[in-house]
Amino acid sequence: MSLSDSQSEGEPLLAGSAQRLERASSRPSPYWLVPVVIFASMARGVSMAPRVQVYNDIACRALDIALDDCKLSSDVQGRAARIQASITTVMSVLSALATGPWSHWGDFHGRKPLLFFTLSGALSMELVYLLVTRENTPFYDYAEHFIMVGPVLDGLVGGLSAFNGVVHAYTSDCTAPGSRAKIFSTLQGMVFIGLAIGPWLGGLITSSIGSESSNPYTLFFVSSAMLALLLCFVALALPESIEKKYQHSETNVSRRRPLKASIKSGFAELLAGFLSPISIFLPRIITNFEGSRKRDWNLTFAGGALFLYLISIGVFSIKYLYAKHIYSWSSNELGYYMSLLWITRAINLLVVLPLVVNYLKPKHQPSDPLSIWSELRFDKLLAQASLFVDASADALVAIVPSSSQPAFVAFSCLSSFTSGGNPTLHSLGAVCLHASGRSAEVGSLFGALAVLSAVAHVISPTLYAVTYGTTVATFPKAIFVLAASLLGTGVLLLGFVRIRNRVMLATRL
Repeated sequence: MSLSDSQSEGEPLLAGSAQRLERASSRPSPYWLVPVVIFASMARGVSMAPRVQVYNDIACRALDIALDDCKLSSDVQGRAARIQASITTVMSVLSALATGPWSHWGDFHGRKPLLFFTLSGALSMELVYLLVTRENTPFYDYAEHFIMVGPVLDGLVGGLSAFNGVVHAYTSDCTAPGSRAKIFSTLQGMVFIGLAIGPWLGGLITSSIGSESSNPYTLFFVSSAMLALLLCFVALALPESIEKKYQHSETNVSRRRPLKASIKSGFAELLAGFLSPISIFLPRIITNFEGSRKRDWNLTFAGGALFLYLISIGVFSIKYLYAKHIYSWSSNELGYYMSLLWITRAINLLVVLPLVVNYLKPKHQPSDPLSIWSELRFDKLLAQASLFVDASADALVAIVPSSSQPAFVAFSCLSSFTSGGNPTLHSLGAVCLHASGRSAEVGSLFGALAVLSAVAHVISPTLYAVTYGTTVATFPKAIFVLAASLLGTGVLLLGFVRIRNRVMLATRL
């Protein structure tokens, strides 16, 4: 390119370079999201342990038990578990309903405002926790009721699911299809790094200022400040990823629509978008290589295994209550435990799992019809191994004596090292779909998997809260037995995923 192509003759060279640099720096890129993802995850991690303390303290006040006497009370533990389950359930239901409409809105109005809204919902959640811990206020006196305002506000803007969706959408806007897998993996790793740093940073802050004994809720100020600064970054620095000429293109059409018709149409679209994707898991009749027609259940079993896995991981939230109850951990100690779990998850997803896939997964050969079945078999075995180890870790926690803290921590880390179950099951579902000749439906498949995830996150909190609340006085480890049973059932379902037609195909070749 000549100089005249990039600047006019009368324009100074340095000025032209400065303008080009300014244009490049304001260009949308996935790397603009790295600080957003890290700081949002850090803010969640900072306040994660104090939230458990909030549930316990609210339960103590609701049952009129002194804070010094309530640590070992099974009634308090059951009440705290129900409070936590109510918050998670309300947020999950509202997020499941709101994520789709908000994502559609972001397609026409931009990713930047939607990202701002989702982070505002997270900030409102932190502020509600802060308010219910302020003594001598109506928020403190009615904390068990007012705390539900947080998940309602966060859920109405889509919560974490909408945040993840807009992050993926922003990345897709400014990357080529071939480069998305790598950047998606990098951003996911940043999430776990932020979650790992958050509790550690929280423990460091409270230890340095000596607030653990007097006020363990100082960290809500920290998390709120981090989210407020992040909102300023999004509003003032983050470039929009959708060009203006593509925004608001639906505005005039929607204005011409009658209000009643819009509401009716929107409700129908919402209901269809929530329920119809699940039909993809129904067994379908396929024609094998002999010409006979049989029902293919592979995607049904893979979807069922993923659903059970997603329900099983709900044990993590109750596990924090269990650890605080059994070992009388402080918020700092619980925070360090959380950091350790997130670190092991990050190591597994960023190092261990990629190495396993890189060295053991069979190479895809487009010219070889047997290649897809080899990949299906690999994904099936990897998913089974991940779920089996996870189930074993939970079973071992239920078996070993409760007094052994090192064993509890070690088995918890072992469970975190099997976090590859989620991406592996997603991969298995896609391979099952391709093997049945339905590759064109891959978009519908991942939409259906998102619906399964939303439903699982609605069921899981209540299931574990009821289990823990009814057994904490007699056998608090029942939650680990439940998790191990769900995972074991998932392993059995994956055993029914069949590697079909390999012998017949080999004979024909």
